Amino acid sequence: MPHTPKIFIFSDMDDTLIQTTRKTNFDKDTTVFVVDNEGQPISHIYRSVEKLLRLGMQNPDIVIIPTTARSLESYRRTAFYTDPSYAAHIEYAILNFGGVILNNGVVDRDWQEFIITKYNNLSTKIEIMYDNIILLMSKKFSMEHGLKIRLIDGLYVDVLNKKDKLDTAYNHTIEQILREYLKESEEYYLYVNGPSFALLPRFLNKSLAVKHLLEKYKPLLSIGAGDNTNDLDFMFETDFLIVPNRSHNAQRLKA
Repeated sequence: MPHTPKIFIFSDMDDTLIQTTRKTNFDKDTTVFVVDNEGQPISHIYRSVEKLLRLGMQNPDIVIIPTTARSLESYRRTAFYTDPSYAAHIEYAILNFGGVILNNGVVDRDWQEFIITKYNNLSTKIEIMYDNIILLMSKKFSMEHGLKIRLIDGLYVDVLNKKDKLDTAYNHTIEQILREYLKESEEYYLYVNGPSFALLPRFLNKSLAVKHLLEKYKPLLSIGAGDNTNDLDFMFETDFLIVPNRSHNAQRLKA
């Protein structure tokens, strides 16, 4: 029997609910959804998707849960956080690949302690991985590599190709270098999304946080939505799956 007689909808954000400026079709009616640190628009939502979201939020039996790789700082620049008409209806949000759960906009301390314990048990600390990746890339490339390498919230190493995001050959080279580095690792895995790469502990996965909320609240029904194959883990924890057309997941289904 469900503990919570509601429907939980866990949805990825980027390329599922929203689109970056580069990927947005402005022939459709859109509105700004995410801004950068200087307040400039960088992602948009189609009005049709916005209408669907708002219809769902108006129903007290539906709980929409953003489930994203975005950091807390990045999430705070989205309309889910800045627009009161959205924020008032976002009870939970899963961020940082599942490393952070927000409860009514506040970090869930119990989940945070659970994650900290996981990190404390790593034999190779994430800070060491960060240092190693900086050193590795400086050795592999003889000239300026154009990579932005960051340790995000002490949770994972983010590697972004800032040189040319559309250079698929260069992106492939970066991926191969990182995969080779992780080949012998039992503690870490590689997340790839075009020109963006992340080295994460194997326990840092959206599915872990989704499973936690499902087990804690036992909703009447659960739905998972995502565009990328990396989203499938958390989507398979739910009762039903939603896949955007023309996404990576849709292409796999058509193959």
